[in-house]
Amino acid sequence: MKAFLIGLLLGLAAVLAIAVVVKWRQRNLPMSVAEKADYLSTRRARMLPALAVIFLSQQVTFFSTVNSPGPHSAYGAKVSAWLALSIVLLFALSTKWFWFERQEVRDLLDDENTRANRSEGMRWGFLTSMAAAIAVYALTLFDATVTARDAVHIVMTAGIAVALIRWGMLERRALRDA
Repeated sequence: MKAFLIGLLLGLAAVLAIAVVVKWRQRNLPMSVAEKADYLSTRRARMLPALAVIFLSQQVTFFSTVNSPGPHSAYGAKVSAWLALSIVLLFALSTKWFWFERQEVRDLLDDENTRANRSEGMRWGFLTSMAAAIAVYALTLFDATVTARDAVHIVMTAGIAVALIRWGMLERRALRDA
């Protein structure tokens, strides 16, 4: 449990450090509120699919060592990193995304089109989670052993990744059409 907590705290600290560095680098950019919102919406549209790829690649490395022989000491750190990233991505999916920006900028970023795109991404993520849960359930009917922790991991990973990808695709399409 101690390694899990340390890994979780390190993951959260890394996310906070990245946010501070990004905010520090942008401190002297002279932009109006509308220009800043436009810049950030373009950046968000590029970031969402990239975050999904990072999230999925993290899962590939995790599941490639699950059934490896012998104990591996990185298990707690991998689970903690996955949990920290999952929490941050879920929070980002359910909020206005740019937490360290001024309220005016966040309100402009969260327009009707963005809310509709985010809702559609969340809908696809939910449906994918349910499909993954059904697939895991069906897999266990054929004497495959899937632990509860692995089942939760699979369901959450599928749902979060699809929600990010769908929202990112819709945001990119909206920016291209505008």
